[in-house]
Amino acid sequence: MKRKISALLVLAMLSGLVSGCGTAENSDSSAPSSDAAGESQASSQAATDEEVTIEVRWANIPESTQKVWRENVFAPFEEEHPNVTVDFQSLPNQDQTLRVQLSAGSGPDMFRIDTTDVSEFVKTGFIADLQSYREEYKLDEKMYDWALRACEYDGNLYALPAAVETSDLTYNKTLLDQLGMPVPKTREEFVQACEAAQENGLVAVSWGYSGVPALMGWFYGHYLTTYSGPENVKKLLNGEITFNDPNIRGAFELMKADWDAGYYNDKKSGAISMDEARSLFNNSKSVFNMEGSWLTMADTEPGTWQFEWGQTQWPSMREGVPAAGDMAVGGCIGINAASECVELCADMMIEFYLDQDRVAQAVSQGYSTPALDIDESLYPSDMHEDIKTALECQKEIINADAIGYAPWGFFPTKMKAFLDDNLDKVLYDQMSIDDFLSQAQALLEEDIENGYQFPG
Repeated sequence: MKRKISALLVLAMLSGLVSGCGTAENSDSSAPSSDAAGESQASSQAATDEEVTIEVRWANIPESTQKVWRENVFAPFEEEHPNVTVDFQSLPNQDQTLRVQLSAGSGPDMFRIDTTDVSEFVKTGFIADLQSYREEYKLDEKMYDWALRACEYDGNLYALPAAVETSDLTYNKTLLDQLGMPVPKTREEFVQACEAAQENGLVAVSWGYSGVPALMGWFYGHYLTTYSGPENVKKLLNGEITFNDPNIRGAFELMKADWDAGYYNDKKSGAISMDEARSLFNNSKSVFNMEGSWLTMADTEPGTWQFEWGQTQWPSMREGVPAAGDMAVGGCIGINAASECVELCADMMIEFYLDQDRVAQAVSQGYSTPALDIDESLYPSDMHEDIKTALECQKEIINADAIGYAPWGFFPTKMKAFLDDNLDKVLYDQMSIDDFLSQAQALLEEDIENGYQFPG
């Protein structure tokens, strides 16, 4: 589904425009309108006989996952467009680097951002308005409505939902059996399993966030969902209750109590990295891992774990509140507003997402599930058992009676940044829960005043 741009081609040739991607030197930093942006993009991309390189930058992902992107997303597009080359790089600290590049008027053509970044990137003019593509491809009929809403600003689409994620409890069933413990569904069963692990020289829950405060969201997200309950979290984010409501405050108090009990890496999570925590789980040194579907779908090579494992809802932390996982858009695909390849980038990604055969093949190889229904009959018969297990677990969590709102997909920007940056001060007794919740409440009120609307 391509735009008719022959007339624009003439204009482009007359004005000396080139078709190579990258950023325009004198781009306007304000957020572009759909129509104006579309005409500019089409004219700069029209000369299809010239070589074009699309620069794509992503957060750090395993080489195996990068291969899935190259083979299923980029290679087919390059084959259809012989003059196009996709330069795809997965880099550590990409988020920090990206902001610096975009502020300088440069940066890659396409990149990953969190849904909580969308409003900021729109206001600063960093990302292109994709509303015209939403309408052209009829995305509202094909992709999950809540996922599209998470990528909106002021009713317009400014990013594409990259994937659907669930945050849950990953467990080593072999170790649980050796400890004589069931997969925990209740607070009592969770505590018993954690204490049994400690008594046998094991880490109960492996979790490391050293250098990456955003990983705090996994921790407080679980407790808010299974102690406060999704409905109370929704009320909080809508401004109907405050952080000092007993249902919200109690989640943080219980979280601190479990931390003090040493359930999480014996209170050493701040000193170890995510990879080090994963290594503990990979080598059967911990019974649980607190990550989610991304761990098994994209970040762990199938066959890595030499033990029986599974993923399930986070156990209920309070009577009357059901066990539940969290759900969110696993990052967004933003397109640089200053890029001369906006149309190519949008077409490349949307055409991939709407091609059920390619999506099924990619998911079977470890691509995180996109924000749309997939015909399961299209999965190849030789799909690895670990991928099958991960898909079954994710489906079970999504279809459960209760599901929570993952912080990185639903929480407002300033409030979430404060929670991420300061929760470890509470854990290590450098800030009281009173001060923590009071400051979080002030920032939530500021976010709401500045236009935040709960997207769930």
